[in-house]
Amino acid sequence: MAAQPPRPKLPPLSALRAFEAAGRLGGFAPAAQELGVTPGAVTAHLKTLETTLGVALFERHHRGVALTDLGARVLPEFTDAFRALETAVRRLEAEAAPGLVRIATTSDLAQLWLSPRLPALRRKGMTVVPVPVSTPEAARGLADLALFLQPGDGPGVPLIATAAPAYPVDPDPSRLDPRETLCLTGPAGDWERWSQGAGLRDFQPRGTRHSQAALAIEEAVNGAGVLVIAQPLVDQALRGGRLIDPFAVAVPSGLTLDLWPLQDTAPGSAAALVLDALSAT
Repeated sequence: MAAQPPRPKLPPLSALRAFEAAGRLGGFAPAAQELGVTPGAVTAHLKTLETTLGVALFERHHRGVALTDLGARVLPEFTDAFRALETAVRRLEAEAAPGLVRIATTSDLAQLWLSPRLPALRRKGMTVVPVPVSTPEAARGLADLALFLQPGDGPGVPLIATAAPAYPVDPDPSRLDPRETLCLTGPAGDWERWSQGAGLRDFQPRGTRHSQAALAIEEAVNGAGVLVIAQPLVDQALRGGRLIDPFAVAVPSGLTLDLWPLQDTAPGSAAALVLDALSAT
């Protein structure tokens, strides 16, 4: 058998991936978000690639970047190549662990909504692994399904106010002291929306601010104050009696809890079974 010639040495895969992502998404910042690195890292990767090849792939402007003519011509081939690579990796994973299903989601949803449902899935022979990411865009190529709270027109999730059962709160929300509040940043903890729905005028919460729902919930459980939060994040604490809804006021959050496939899902596959099981809960 004739000896096969060695494959030519390619530029670093990380640099090629940075080029594909930045070209497809139209900028270094969105590429960095998708790849889970800093914009500076994307810039460094592309500088390495352009220096190695001796070509310019992007034109830099004060308002952003744009592909050069050469970059625009070759980008579709790189996009197709990375999609083929992702397909091959998924096929390899499916052969190695046929029942494994990866779900891209935020750390809060993974811990507070998905984790309590995993034992029931395991009893059905399904193996689910959460893949924490910050946005749906960052989930590309990382998982089989995506689970996110996001703005949408579907059935919305409510915002509710919660507190520890022993916390001394008047059932009349108009008597709530702004200093007795806990504030979760972002639309999943929108005090302004909830207070307007509860009929409170000019209510300005002054309590501790948290960026992580799990930590805010633990603070509320420990009696630190009243927390407004999207109900799916706190269902487990409510069912376990660790928190209560002292005002019984639910306000539309403007968010939906969405679960969808990130790739073609064959009927009867592990991903399809997990999708159906979680959609029914």
